[in-house]
Amino acid sequence: MHQKIFGTVVHGLGKGKDFGFPTANIKLENSELHIDKGVYVVMITVGNQSYKGMLYVGTRPTLDLKDVTIEIHILDFNEDIYNMCIFFQILHKIRDEVHFSDTDKLIYQLHHDRKMVYGFLKK
Repeated sequence: MHQKIFGTVVHGLGKGKDFGFPTANIKLENSELHIDKGVYVVMITVGNQSYKGMLYVGTRPTLDLKDVTIEIHILDFNEDIYNMCIFFQILHKIRDEVHFSDTDKLIYQLHHDRKMVYGFLKK
């Protein structure tokens, strides 16, 4: 699962930002992503800097959307990286994609997921 993947950061719907978890939506450049839908621990490289992150691959069923999206919440990061190429490496799966009954439950889960990412990367 330690393949290095890269893609360009493109504009999304902005829902992650609305939920307090802004994401970099990724358009893959080097390959297709052959992983199950869900949430993953990743390391991201932007320019010469490395960051910890939380990758989501899925259809966003809580928002009643259908298209598969690839997006990364980069921890402790707040820069405009639209149209930049970033690299990421998948380290660990946190959970499968889940349909939540409302966005409050989704946001609660995202907080838990972020704690899991920090915990995994402390090892």
